[in-house]
Amino acid sequence: MPQRNAGPVAIDLFAGAGGLSLGFELAGFSIALALEKASGAAATYRRNHPDAVLVEEDIRDIEPARCLADAGINLDDVDALVCGLPCQGFSESNRRTRNMDNPRNHLYADVLRFVAALRPKCVIVENVAGMRTMAGGAVIHRIVEACERQGYAMATFELNAADFGVPQFRRRLFIVGIRGPALTSPEPTHGTPSNPYVTVRQAIHDLPVLRTGCDVDRLRYRRVSELSSYQKRMRAESSRDQLVSGNWVTKNSPDVLERFRYVGRGQNWEVIPAHLMLNLRNPSLCHTGYYYRLQWDEPSKVVGNFRKNMLIHPSQNRTLSVREAARLQSFPDNYEFLGAKQVRQQQVADAVPPLLAKAVANVVIRGLGQSRLPTSSALARSA
Repeated sequence: MPQRNAGPVAIDLFAGAGGLSLGFELAGFSIALALEKASGAAATYRRNHPDAVLVEEDIRDIEPARCLADAGINLDDVDALVCGLPCQGFSESNRRTRNMDNPRNHLYADVLRFVAALRPKCVIVENVAGMRTMAGGAVIHRIVEACERQGYAMATFELNAADFGVPQFRRRLFIVGIRGPALTSPEPTHGTPSNPYVTVRQAIHDLPVLRTGCDVDRLRYRRVSELSSYQKRMRAESSRDQLVSGNWVTKNSPDVLERFRYVGRGQNWEVIPAHLMLNLRNPSLCHTGYYYRLQWDEPSKVVGNFRKNMLIHPSQNRTLSVREAARLQSFPDNYEFLGAKQVRQQQVADAVPPLLAKAVANVVIRGLGQSRLPTSSALARSA
């Protein structure tokens, strides 16, 4: 069984590439077990979280108690169950299957199945803010009601990642339950005159100059006059050889590159001449992040699907590299993404920003320290 650091123990469902796990580890948690069925994301998770037991199966086919027993984990040791539910079905940019007919929107039932079986001290469910409005917030209500019936005090936080040191405006919803006094939302650390938001420049301007289609994984950092504190933090464990990985860029067609040339910083598809956008049936349905060129001196727009968002580099005529997107998500440079280029891109886009996850984990740790809880098995006997 892998050796784990001391500290409160968490299990990560729908772990993806590991953004939630990393944030909870940064706050002091030990990740004992993670579930992720996608092979590419699972490979990335395994590379970066070697001490966690990783189960690469569909959660719908897993019996919780058996899963813990196979991993050598005691029920009494589970402090937190964290879960980043697949978000595509809840996203407001999803106009086709954003409804309760989407089977992926019912995976929350498996989370509740794990909660009932494991009875952790705390439950954290993360998703896009659009979960509030999809079907009138039905999924949120079901999660909250089911957990309350099992003795959890519930709270919901809608947080903006930029408020917690992530160089990106990204709203996420956290549904948090604990066996003790309900938790309060974490206090923002950034976005004030004394501690402003981290900008795109402060996040990525030291990364290599690249061309469209670049597929050279490791390149030298760009020489800059001074590194920001954020860049120093991201490079802390990986800058000894002055090489950075993840310099993978989508190879765009000449037509797409021609469109890029019309887009200035802070502008999007709306400034591209109509005769260059004839490939779209109805351009008016495009969202604001489509063909958006980032601005140097403010946080990024949402890092999403690379082909649907098409975020453009502030000064280079191309889309973002995997490493640039990872920086904007607050993944450190020593965090490696594995798989084909598009698989790596999607892993980054789907991830929870680790620094945002850390802010929530800090609140959870304080709550666990104050709750003086009986063990989960004792709770089960009294139920």
